[in-house]
Amino acid sequence: AAGNLLAQGQTGEVVICGASVTSGYVNNDEANRCAFTDGWFRTGDQGYLDADSYLFLTGRLKEIINRGGEKISPREIDDVLMTHPAIAQAVAFAVPHAQLGEDLAAAVILKDSVNISEREIREFLFNRIADFKVPSQIVIVDMIPKGPTGKLQRIGLAEKLAGHLKKSPIAPRNETERIVAGIFAEVLNIKNFGVEDNFFALGGDSLTGVQVASRMQAIFDIELPNVLIFRKPSVAQLADEITAVMESTDKLSMEILQEMENLSLEEIQKLLAATD
Repeated sequence: AAGNLLAQGQTGEVVICGASVTSGYVNNDEANRCAFTDGWFRTGDQGYLDADSYLFLTGRLKEIINRGGEKISPREIDDVLMTHPAIAQAVAFAVPHAQLGEDLAAAVILKDSVNISEREIREFLFNRIADFKVPSQIVIVDMIPKGPTGKLQRIGLAEKLAGHLKKSPIAPRNETERIVAGIFAEVLNIKNFGVEDNFFALGGDSLTGVQVASRMQAIFDIELPNVLIFRKPSVAQLADEITAVMESTDKLSMEILQEMENLSLEEIQKLLAATD
């Protein structure tokens, strides 16, 4: 960004120069100022040179997504998604976000006769890339819109897929979902959303996510990691996790009681004293 040439292995904008490269635009000083630095033509591509000086392209600079200060190359997300055996085509793209500026989504086309959920695709990504690079929303579509030349175009894809990104809200189906939905409504100050809607797509961020985790722990009296909402960002997913934790805790308590039935009063008193 500062115009300095980078060392091998460092990622930056690809620049070129030589006899085959234009020397500039005619009567357009502004275009020349933006396109050239110290005689190098700025291509707008992002990439790096490996130890043998082979060039690897990692994306287009204008497509880089700024997710609350974290810079994400959507092409990297595409490449990881395409390693999933069920995915035939994938493209990551930016969606507007009230607090973060931009959030990340991805559209995928599944291979014929394959059935996999959006949740499973996100879990697949969590095991392969940094958490902040995992799209908040995965939409499974039959076709991804293309530009006039037949190529996939990330810019503007959020508008073209708006119907898939915004789904009909599903009301809470049990008491746990109702309570978690109430926490979402309080923290985000919104009303109209469903239990499958993504917390971050609704306007949430890391700070409000911590508030949600704190409220859930206080209400249900269980331990939950603050980062849980990044992996399970919907009311339904969080409610399922809360239920699983509570059932596990109840089972553990029952096992402890059953073990204590076989202890003498003296042994129980020693156990309590040892555990304070």
